Amino acid sequence: DLSSIGKRPVLVEWQGFPDDRLNSAFVERVAEALGPIGANRESELFFICRSGSRSLKAAQAMLAAAYLRCRNVADGFEGPLDAERHRGCLAGWKAKGLPWAQG
Repeated sequence: DLSSIGKRPVLVEWQGFPDDRLNSAFVERVAEALGPIGANRESELFFICRSGSRSLKAAQAMLAAAYLRCRNVADGFEGPLDAERHRGCLAGWKAKGLPWAQG
């Protein structure tokens, strides 16, 4: 919920689940979603996924499409796997105690 800062998320999948197929229309779908909210190629765009890997690729794709200020949230929301193969303990948005709410 980004309403407290006057923003809203744009939700476009980089990679499908469960088949892991890349969204070949990702850049176009993001560009279509940005127009109505007043964002453009100079707007700062933040990308986040579970671990930070897919969102990094998504940010790089938008950068390659001439979106100039693409930022990846390092370690994503839940970060890497720990020794017990659990996420959300070592790094990432959740482990750092940053604000979030489960809907």
